[in-house]
Amino acid sequence: MKNDVFSVRQVSALVVGTGISGLFTALKLSAAGIKTLLLTKSALDESNSRYAQGGIAAVLPTNPDDSLALHLQDTIRAGAGLCNEEAARSLLSEGYASIEDLLFYGVPFDRNPDNALAVTREAAHSVQRILHAGGDATGHSVEMALIDKIRNDPRVEVIEYAQVVELLMVDGRCQGCRAVDYQNQREVLVYSPHTVLATGGLGRIYSHTTNPAIATGDGISLAHSAGADIENMEFIQFHPTAFYHNEQLHFLVSEALRGEGGILRDRDGLPFAQKYHPDGELAPRDIVTRAIYAEMRAVSMPYVYLDITHLPAETIEKRFPTILTSCLKFGVDIRKDWIPVAPAAHYLMGGITVDVEGKTTVPGLYAVGETAYTGLHGANRLASNSLLECVVLARRVALYIAQCSEVAPVERPLQMPQQYGFEAEPAMLAALSQLHQLMWEQVGILRSGVGLKQALASIDALLAQVQTGQWQKVIPTGFELANQLNVARLITQAALTRQESRGAHTRLDFPDAELLALPSVAVALGGVCS
Repeated sequence: MKNDVFSVRQVSALVVGTGISGLFTALKLSAAGIKTLLLTKSALDESNSRYAQGGIAAVLPTNPDDSLALHLQDTIRAGAGLCNEEAARSLLSEGYASIEDLLFYGVPFDRNPDNALAVTREAAHSVQRILHAGGDATGHSVEMALIDKIRNDPRVEVIEYAQVVELLMVDGRCQGCRAVDYQNQREVLVYSPHTVLATGGLGRIYSHTTNPAIATGDGISLAHSAGADIENMEFIQFHPTAFYHNEQLHFLVSEALRGEGGILRDRDGLPFAQKYHPDGELAPRDIVTRAIYAEMRAVSMPYVYLDITHLPAETIEKRFPTILTSCLKFGVDIRKDWIPVAPAAHYLMGGITVDVEGKTTVPGLYAVGETAYTGLHGANRLASNSLLECVVLARRVALYIAQCSEVAPVERPLQMPQQYGFEAEPAMLAALSQLHQLMWEQVGILRSGVGLKQALASIDALLAQVQTGQWQKVIPTGFELANQLNVARLITQAALTRQESRGAHTRLDFPDAELLALPSVAVALGGVCS
């Protein structure tokens, strides 16, 4: 750390993370006249949202076949009894209003020849209600539109490559954060009465994931260290279909392909999804994932096939240009070839407990997007509800903050800059690899009490190694390792506590769901690095 580079900032609102939820929060705060500082640990345009291929689920007033009641019914059914019905109804009710907001910000949603918004169907939805942009590039299209507005907004300041390492707490209230700008090797103290975590998911703690490298659970780890409630961490959604090639999973293959009639086939080319659920390929994601996993294990094959060759070539080219182009790079032409696919860690249904305004249990601290737990998704997320939740919750957080009477930050005595390293040691990388494989094998699609206890012991041993070596002071690799271990422990402890199989959480030693869905709050303080 350069000792002569240390700054202190005071801002009206602080947003950490630049996925769709973070960007949208900042724009809405700005629209309310609030100057906002936006921090991201990577480039402005790098986030989980960018890779979202599906779309945004919303009930359109022009669709006579759909209704809020039907959307809620589909959401609760997919959530396997753990959705918070009141919160879900509240969030889903603002779906179309959020679409109108995105249109205002320039998101180019796909349209029919008559210029009406185009909608399609995805698994576990009763009707067509999924809006998309750029065919299968919805996340990228939304994010680029919002970034364009951010870059031209004088009330939003952006600091890239800034790793938040601590939430600043004063008398039980969050008053901002300590961050490390690791490109310039400087430390920044940011004081703010309102801190919004929009830090995304944690898929990178698994060896097989659809998530980018930045998805390391930072926000959840930070909030947990600050005393915020964390809930339903055992529910990790494993997406059924990631592209498989040369013993690696490379990218997501959207649910929308199955929504358009895609067929899952075994190694002999036979359809198999109907064996596992009457809805076949359109069953909820957790069911399809376990069906694929069972077929793979039965014949020791690392993948199955997804076949969409029934669609006309021009339809595939228009509707799935990103997937087509990506597969062609590996020699697979989805217009005529079956796609090799396998499950991968994709989305966290749990997270930082918030109410329907995005407030956490820590005053001054808010959470939006995948890092937040609203109760909408329950035990298994309904496809394309996540981007809807991102936008609706971001709108509400910004509105709440705008209506708050300003709480002046209480500046604690300034501290000398902490010392950080910036070179990752080989042992850190080895520990990361060990953790990722451990989580996939023992805290993955199929779990057991024995495996979860073994995983917990291994995680604690790695946490001890991190603390002994002070690796959490190495930015970003060591700090991200500490965060991944913290959230891995939360997931594993919650999975061990929930002695039933429900939604995305499957216990081989407790194969049945209990008659009552018991709430699960993951609070596992032991061994946490801070």
